[in-house]
Amino acid sequence: MKIPVFEEIILTDFKYDHLKSLFADSKIGKVPTYINLSILKKSDLNSIIELLESVFEDLKLHSRFPYPTYLISHLPAESSFPLVSSTKELPDHFFKKVKRPNNKELQLLNKLDLKVDKLTNLDSIKILENFEETSFPQRVLFELSKELYFLEKIYKHLNDKTHEKQKK
Repeated sequence: MKIPVFEEIILTDFKYDHLKSLFADSKIGKVPTYINLSILKKSDLNSIIELLESVFEDLKLHSRFPYPTYLISHLPAESSFPLVSSTKELPDHFFKKVKRPNNKELQLLNKLDLKVDKLTNLDSIKILENFEETSFPQRVLFELSKELYFLEKIYKHLNDKTHEKQKK
């Protein structure tokens, strides 16, 4: 496996069939990628993002796993894709210079390749939905437990104070 560095996906045609074949042949999900949409108008941007999301869904790709696919746009938009305004805002660790890895790094890259394959075989959309469903009740439980712990500490502290007064 090669070291994961950014790869730009250049869109020349915004038709569904063309995008589907382009994304199927590209390395989306295997390396971090970005798509530059900064030349689009606000009205076109939202429709293109919806089209990209539907192509990703049909190809069973995820915009963030195992490697993210960033969209570059100066205009704000609602999207499941990570959105940045320029290439300078992309994570620096994916812009490292490619050099020949040593043996230990090769072993780690091979392990990473296996993990990437496992992640792409999972139904990540279903897993994330399940995660979102369970995270809120767990957050509520955590907050209640934290409050209960705080109240128990106060109770213990007050109990200790009353026992000290009774002894005197």
